Amino acid sequence: MAPEPSGYTCRVAASGTRYEEQRLAVLDGLRGIAILLVLWYHVWEISWLPAPLQALQFLPETGFIGVHLFFFLSGFVISYPFVRAKIRATTPPSWRHFAWRRFIKIVPSYVLSIAVAYAIGYPRAQGPAIPVWQALVAHLLFVHTWFPTIYGSINGVLWTLAVEVEFYLIFPLLWWCFQRAPWLTATAMIALSLAWRSAMASCCYTTLFTTYSENLPGYLGIFACGMIAAWIYCRLGEAYAARRYGGFAPILALAGGVFLIVLLQALYANRFADQWSLVWQIHTRELFGVAFAAVALGALWSPTILQRLLANSLLTFFGVISYNLYLYHQMLAREMLWHKFPTYSLRPHGDPAWQLRYTLLAFALTIAQAALVTYLFERPLLRLADPPRFGVLIRSWGSAGNR
Repeated sequence: MAPEPSGYTCRVAASGTRYEEQRLAVLDGLRGIAILLVLWYHVWEISWLPAPLQALQFLPETGFIGVHLFFFLSGFVISYPFVRAKIRATTPPSWRHFAWRRFIKIVPSYVLSIAVAYAIGYPRAQGPAIPVWQALVAHLLFVHTWFPTIYGSINGVLWTLAVEVEFYLIFPLLWWCFQRAPWLTATAMIALSLAWRSAMASCCYTTLFTTYSENLPGYLGIFACGMIAAWIYCRLGEAYAARRYGGFAPILALAGGVFLIVLLQALYANRFADQWSLVWQIHTRELFGVAFAAVALGALWSPTILQRLLANSLLTFFGVISYNLYLYHQMLAREMLWHKFPTYSLRPHGDPAWQLRYTLLAFALTIAQAALVTYLFERPLLRLADPPRFGVLIRSWGSAGNR
C-alpha cells in the first residue's frame, strides 16, 4: 500500500545485480488526501457536523471515494518499479522482495489492529455475535469479504485489506500479461470490473450486491488505471518530464481535479436513491481512476514548485500514517460515541457544540494514535531487511555447525 523508502536506494536482486527504487513524494500527498477524505466521511457519519460551507457538503458525504484513490495508488506504486525496470532494461525487484515488502507492510499492523479490537470488545458492540474462530480465520486469510455474515464482523473498514491483498496475490499474473500488452491488459481488467458490477446488480440487487460488488473484481478497473498511469509516466519519461511537459502538466492536474469534483458532486446528487453510491458507480467507477490518473501524472510532470502543493510536509505526514489511521479511525471514533466522550444529551446530533467538539477530538485522537502506532511499531518493522532465502539460511546454519 505504500512506496519504498524515500529517495533513491539500491537493493540487491535475486540475481545478484542491483536495481534502484524511488519514492514519488507526490503520491504520498495524494495518499494523505485519500485518508483525510475517509476520516472525514466516517467521523461525519457519527457527528453529522455540516461542512464549513454548504457548497462543500458533498466532500464528507462522498469521502468514501478516498478508498478508490488508495486502490489507484496501489496499482501505480506496485507496478511502478516493474514498469520502470522493463522500460529501462534494468533488473526488476525479485518476487521474493515484492512478497516480503507487502507482508511486512500489511500483516503485522493488520493483526495488531484485530487484537486491539477484540481486547476492547469492539466486535461484540457492532452487531450480532459471530464465532470468534470463524471471524479470525476469514480475516487472517483475507477472504472475509466473500462471506456476508463475516464481512464487517471485526472492524468494518478491514474489507479494503482483503481487496488489497487479493490484488497483491494475483499481481504476478497481471504483470505477466501487462508487460506484454499494457493497454490490452488494462482494458480487460476494466471490462471485467464493469461486467462484475453489472452482473451483481442484475442477479443479486436485494441480496449480495452490496457486499459482492465491493470485492476485488469490482475494483480491478481502478487498479488498472493506476497500473496504466505508472506505465504512461515511465514511458513518456521521468527525468525530463518537467522540461518536456512542464507547461501542459499543471493544466492536466487541474483538469483532473475539476473532473474529480464534478464526479463527486454527481455522485452526491444521487444520495437519496436506493443503494445510491454503488448503483451510481456500476458504470462510472473507472471515471474516478481517469481523474486520479490526470491529477497524479499532471503533478508528477509539473515543475518542483508546483509538485510541492501536493508533496508538502503536512500531506506527506498523513500519507505516512495513513495505514494505521485507516485501521483504527472508525473503531476509535465509535468508541468515543459509545463512551460519551465528549459527553452529550439524548440527542447529540441536535447540539452543534457537541458536533464540533466531537469532530475535533475524533480527528485529534485518531491522528495521534495513528502516529504512535506508525512510528513505534510499523516503521521499525519496515526497516527490516528481506529475510534470507531458504537455501542461504540452510548453508549459513551448516557453516555455523562446522565451526
